[in-house]
Amino acid sequence: MRVRALLFGGLIAALSAAWVGAQAPEGAVPTLTPASVAPSPDAPQEARTYVGSTVCAQCHFNKFESYQNSPHSFKGDPRTPAARFECETCHGPGSAHVAGGGGRGIGAMRNFGAAMPPQAKNAVCLECHTRGPVALWAGSTHADRKMACTTCHQIHGGNAKLLAQPSQPQLCTQCHQQIRSALMKPSHHPIREEKMVCTSCHNPHGTQTDKLIAANSVNEKCLECHAEKRGPFLWEHPPVRESCLNCHDPHGTSHEPMLLVRKPQLCQRCHSNAQHAGGLYALSPQDRASGRTVYGSASQLLYRSCTNCHVMVHGSNHPSGKWFHR
Repeated sequence: MRVRALLFGGLIAALSAAWVGAQAPEGAVPTLTPASVAPSPDAPQEARTYVGSTVCAQCHFNKFESYQNSPHSFKGDPRTPAARFECETCHGPGSAHVAGGGGRGIGAMRNFGAAMPPQAKNAVCLECHTRGPVALWAGSTHADRKMACTTCHQIHGGNAKLLAQPSQPQLCTQCHQQIRSALMKPSHHPIREEKMVCTSCHNPHGTQTDKLIAANSVNEKCLECHAEKRGPFLWEHPPVRESCLNCHDPHGTSHEPMLLVRKPQLCQRCHSNAQHAGGLYALSPQDRASGRTVYGSASQLLYRSCTNCHVMVHGSNHPSGKWFHR
C-alpha cells in the first residue's frame, strides 16, 4: 500500500507540474527560491541557471528600476539584454548567487567593480556592441589606455547614451583638461552652448585617422559644415589644401576665427620673403620708447590685416585670383 501511495503521489506531482507549465505564458521566467536553484553557490559555471530579473529585483530594486528606464530594457530589439536574459545577460547566471543567499562575491556574479579588469568588462559589452561606432574599438587610443566602457558609460542610470555625466563635453573634459581650457577661449566652436558635442567631430570608440576624427581626414570633417571652403579651386592655397589645422585650432583660441596666431603674424609663418608680404612688422627701439604699439604703426595690421585685400584666402576661382584678391 505504501509503494502504491508513493507512486500515486509522484504521478499527481508530475501532472501538476505539466499543468503549471502549460499555463505559464510563453517566454515567462518563473520566480525561483533558493531551494529551487543550484544546490551550492560553488557550483561550476555550466551548472548554473538563469533565475530571471524578477528575482534580481527582490534585492536590487534600485538597479532594476534604472535598468527598466534604460535603452537596454527595450524588448523589441533582439540585440538588447531585455530580449535575452535581462540582468543575467551581463551579470551571468544567478542561480548560485541566489542559492548562497546573495551578497558581493557570492555565486561568482560579474559586478563590474574596480577589481574586475577593464578587458573583462569590455568583453561583456562587446558581445553585443560589435557594429557601428564601436567596430574599431580594438586598437583604438582609448582601448590602448586600458579604459573600460564603464569609465564613460553608466549602465544603471545616465542619459539616453548612458553617459556617466550630464553631457558629452562634461564627460570628455574630465580627462582632456587642455581641451576644456581651449573651449573657454573667446573664439570657439559652439560646444559650450551645446549646439555641438565632441562626437560631432570625434568617434571615441576608434577610427582609422589620428585624434579619433570621424572622417578620412581633418579637412573632410571640417568641410561637412564649412562647404563653402570646399574645392577644387582654380587657385588653391597650399596650407588650406593640406590641413585646416595649419591655421586653425578647432577647440578654441583667442583670435578670430579660431586662428592659431593673430594676423599678419600667422601669414608670415610661411610668407617670410623680403618686402611685401614678408616684411616683418616690428617697432624700432625709438618707437618702443615712445609707447607706440605695433598694431598702430602699419596699415597692414588694421582690421583684418592681410585679409583686407586677400579676401579669398581659402581659394579662388576667379581668372585674376592668383593672389586671392577676388
